[in-house]
Amino acid sequence: MKRYLLAIVLLLPFILQAKVAVEKPRSKQPTAFAIVVDQATYDKTAPQIHAYRDVLEADGLSTYILRDNWQTPEQVREQLIALMRKTAKRSPLEGVVFVGDIPIAMVRNAQHLTTAFKMDEDNFPMIQSSVPSDRYYDCPDLQFELIARDTTDRLLSYFNLACDSPQRLDPAFYSGRIRYPEQLGGDKYEGIARYLEKVVAERGKVDQLDNLVTYAGDGYNSDCLVCWMDERVAIDENFPLTDTRKAGNLRQLNFRMDDYMKYRVFDELVRPEVDAMFFNEHGSPDKQHVGSYTTEPDSFDGQYSQLKAEVMIALYMERRKGDKADVEGAKQYFKEKYHLTDAFFETKKTEADDDTKAKGDQTIVSLEDLETLAAQPRFVMLNACYNGSFHKPGYITGYYIFGPGRTVATQGNTVNVLQDRWTYELVGLLSHGVRVGQYNRLIASLEGHIIGDPAFRFQPVEPNTLATDMTTRKGDAAYWRSLLASPWADVQSLALRMLTDAGAISAGELLEFMKQSPLATTRMECLKLIGRFGDEEIFAQAIIRGLKDRYELLRRNAATYAWQSSRLELLPALADTYVNDSESKRVAYIVMKGLELFPEKEVEQALRTAVEASPYADSEAKFTELWEEVAGEQAMKERQRNQLFNGKTLKSRISAIRSMRNNTYHELVPELLKLVADASQPLELRANTAECLGWFAHTPRRAEIIDACRQAAADKNLEKELRDELTQTAIRLESTVSVPTR
Repeated sequence: MKRYLLAIVLLLPFILQAKVAVEKPRSKQPTAFAIVVDQATYDKTAPQIHAYRDVLEADGLSTYILRDNWQTPEQVREQLIALMRKTAKRSPLEGVVFVGDIPIAMVRNAQHLTTAFKMDEDNFPMIQSSVPSDRYYDCPDLQFELIARDTTDRLLSYFNLACDSPQRLDPAFYSGRIRYPEQLGGDKYEGIARYLEKVVAERGKVDQLDNLVTYAGDGYNSDCLVCWMDERVAIDENFPLTDTRKAGNLRQLNFRMDDYMKYRVFDELVRPEVDAMFFNEHGSPDKQHVGSYTTEPDSFDGQYSQLKAEVMIALYMERRKGDKADVEGAKQYFKEKYHLTDAFFETKKTEADDDTKAKGDQTIVSLEDLETLAAQPRFVMLNACYNGSFHKPGYITGYYIFGPGRTVATQGNTVNVLQDRWTYELVGLLSHGVRVGQYNRLIASLEGHIIGDPAFRFQPVEPNTLATDMTTRKGDAAYWRSLLASPWADVQSLALRMLTDAGAISAGELLEFMKQSPLATTRMECLKLIGRFGDEEIFAQAIIRGLKDRYELLRRNAATYAWQSSRLELLPALADTYVNDSESKRVAYIVMKGLELFPEKEVEQALRTAVEASPYADSEAKFTELWEEVAGEQAMKERQRNQLFNGKTLKSRISAIRSMRNNTYHELVPELLKLVADASQPLELRANTAECLGWFAHTPRRAEIIDACRQAAADKNLEKELRDELTQTAIRLESTVSVPTR
């Protein structure tokens, strides 16, 4: 077997040459890069491809060009794995870019690798319930099973993440997409050629990242002013040049600043000196939702319009289910809920409708807007749902890079994204000359992608070799420890991350670093990394400390980890946060959810103790007020439990267990394991319950769940569907501890 593997390795260069046309690098650099392009695009843009290759090599990347008439994602993946192995010792592969019509993997059975996506894969069409993701390419350790090729789009193929595959994202290299949005019109090859010419031109003008704009949209986490206020903490730590030069180097826009913020956004996008712009808002494939559209109506007509919008959106979502849609049933539900008549569902075009549409257009940035807008920021982050849907004929991030402006790289999501994601995690590395693809690799999600040149980077604050060291010195613990003394927050955070990845630091050391660090974002990095060790006691100490931290985002994430853990020693700190930090709306929201997941009697006592220790004059009245809120959430737990175990229909029982993926009732784990093992229960319910248990990532019962799943899956007579779910759940929970053994 070893002789066979050795032969394969020795033949890899010849296999690579035989299957695709390969243009080798023209210079030897410390790390390598690959341009993967389809033959038709290459034939039309060869001069621009070569000019792009030359600037990459001038920037320290030995650059290969791989071209072929690619037919399937498997072909591309095979070649990248071969190239990665070929270059490993001499000049390791750092990143790749997909140019033109490169096959797209639509990933299923992997929603736990997204931040928020949980669409029902059984009841929605595959095109909607799958995640377009290039993690298929840049995470070669993951294993996939082909389901089908799309019958209407030759580039799309559907894959399940194999149940026995690794269940966490650890990209071996970074990636990016340069795909022309055909809805933009014109010749796509000319469009790609123009874009590559722009990239080459901008490479000669790159300066430091010293001019930044952020935008906070309506209906998002920025609705909490404490959250938005603390954004400045992260920016000051991550982008040191934005406050050391002239006024205007940092502008923080908020949807509250004007009735129609669209044109304020445009003003910033076309300002020549802006280097980067970060959007935090809602979105869709063809829209950025920048304006206020959720204000409480102050008239009957306004309330009527809002209700109609709510109902029509729900009916639209129902229609998207295709053959499984029950539109009439949905209408009947709303008729009963709101006492509506058939007339409500009739659509009539009126002048008022036209006026509403015209006003509504002021709340969005559309593809039509971006078609002619000369956006100046070289990098645009779109922390929004669906803006990065590169499989669509028209998508927001594509219009940014192919527009007439200077934007060469964007970050966007192919499906929806979690509001409370750590938006600015490690983004400060862009100030230190780290490539945008390297940054994106460090915060990998199934949906998050670089659209444009992933090797683009700004000039660093001070000279360094970080961009190369991240690839060539991964396991050099002494080097990364030396960087813990850096004055820069995200350089320290990167060092902690690299030490953790190498198994060269302990959870206890991270906790001590967290206690001593004056840098908020570095403290947040410590908390996140401690969660990877599986040391429940140290993790609990870090969570308690995080709940009392002055940085809002750290409190918010600590609250999330608290409900995911639900260790009883966390209750006093969680209750204290609920009583005394109500002005932090997102923190309070998450804490409310967390208190639902602890046992009711213990929650009541912890809440009473926290109120009595608070400065409220009438503590009994305050306790009564807060307990009514919490008791309502606790009642939800019992309703869900009753629906799962005593529901009258299989559909309602499955609905209950699916909801528990977001509400991990730790005290129900023994009952859930018993349900999975009960052969008298419906197979579909048992399989869904086994899948749900995989979401109990930080529960103190994690080992109990893993052991039960492993033992049950060992039964070869068990139905394959259930055995696969048990195997996947066990691997997922084992992956929670993702630190190498020292």
